[in-house]
Amino acid sequence: MLQAVDDTGHSVTIWNMPRSEIPIIRQRALYCPVCKESVIVKAGLRNIPHFAHYRSSECVHSGEGSYHEHGKLDLYLWLKHQGYQVKLEYYFSELNQRADMLLLIKDKRIAIEYQCATIPIDQIVSRTKGYLEAGILPVWILGATKMKRTGSNSLHISTTDQSFLYQPHPSLPIRIFYYCSETKRMIIYQDLLFLTNTKTAGTLQSFALERLSWKDLFRPRPLPRKWFTTYWQHYRKKWPHRPVSPYQKKETEWRQWLYLRNLTVHSLPDYVYLPTRFQYLLTTPPWVWQSLLYVDLFQKKERFTLPQATSLLKHHIHPPAYFPLVSNRNDPVFEYLQLLVRIGILKDNDQNHYAVNRTTV
Repeated sequence: MLQAVDDTGHSVTIWNMPRSEIPIIRQRALYCPVCKESVIVKAGLRNIPHFAHYRSSECVHSGEGSYHEHGKLDLYLWLKHQGYQVKLEYYFSELNQRADMLLLIKDKRIAIEYQCATIPIDQIVSRTKGYLEAGILPVWILGATKMKRTGSNSLHISTTDQSFLYQPHPSLPIRIFYYCSETKRMIIYQDLLFLTNTKTAGTLQSFALERLSWKDLFRPRPLPRKWFTTYWQHYRKKWPHRPVSPYQKKETEWRQWLYLRNLTVHSLPDYVYLPTRFQYLLTTPPWVWQSLLYVDLFQKKERFTLPQATSLLKHHIHPPAYFPLVSNRNDPVFEYLQLLVRIGILKDNDQNHYAVNRTTV
């Protein structure tokens, strides 16, 4: 932490304090503004002077390392230099919650969280929900140490970090932010598509923080369709031949499920495993839930409805609360069925009733 409170409740800031005053601060009783536990002064030669909890602390803000402290201060000064009204480590008493920064823009309150450590999904959701219910807009920026790059325009995003997916407006693409306090660069990853439960492809761009503005975070940067088409065709061709580890229990169970229905990965039609924009809303990989529709609807029925398809996949869809930062709740099942209409696999009359084209199935 860069700030603590004393016995009178007054805030004590240490990061910009002259080194000569730090020994005096060490002698004072200082506390975390959130959990009220005692904190100690950390002021080594390499790190920013800051306050730290004792090791036994269970406060949500304990364990913040120098990477986090440097990044938090970078982002604070970055906004300050742009002329914004911003407060560092602001404590919302009505929420009993502290944000790394509070940004004030006209009548909007924006809580900025720089998250470097892994925290449980329910904690992400509850903190975000608390902000939203109080009329505060939350923006989460992840430490770049959490970014797992798999290609020039692809990342592995863990199921926990998917709760940080952010859509500022229904008309804008989904994105996720990373900041590296060592290289002083902001990474913006947006317009992404999930190819598996964690493997994604999207527009991945890195910017020197000093050359980026706050508004630049929200500019749309669409994924080049030509690049993605080439990438997808290569990936889809390799997919049926990928090795499956015996430790991949769900994948093994799915293949056994196919076998009991006289099917294999190689015998599935090409339209089982199409990339869909809202795949992130599903708990299972695209080939699993799409093959379920193929086997239990397309092969068995001449006609079916959207509610029937949705009901079939009700246990494969994340609850709405799982993505608190996404402003538009889309229907991944409807999206997939409409894709099949476009390529002639299905026919629709009113977008709720579908007929199977037996010449293609």
